[in-house]
Amino acid sequence: SIYNNYDKIIIGITEGGPRVMTREETQEIFSRVFKYLSKVELFLIKNNIDDESAIPYFPKIWDVILTGNPSVIELAKKYNWKYRFIPRSEGIGYCGTEIRKLWRHSILGEQ
Repeated sequence: SIYNNYDKIIIGITEGGPRVMTREETQEIFSRVFKYLSKVELFLIKNNIDDESAIPYFPKIWDVILTGNPSVIELAKKYNWKYRFIPRSEGIGYCGTEIRKLWRHSILGEQ
């Protein structure tokens, strides 16, 4: 379990997209989900990770980045940050990518 292996877990919420809700709305949902997990800290990160505009706003307070995001892994390699790959959640209702696909399909009729 990730939770048991680390003293603090920081979840960074960027402005990347496609967005279904604002960062603040995402933070509110995560706050409710992780309410009783005292080691979890949420951090709003300005700008987008994919174009590296978020880099100046990263809280440089981590020992290791845990991510399943290929863009974050590439940045970690580029900036020589310690990282560990963890697979992204899968399935409807658990994975942000899947939730966004469902939203786009329902709103825009995309597949």
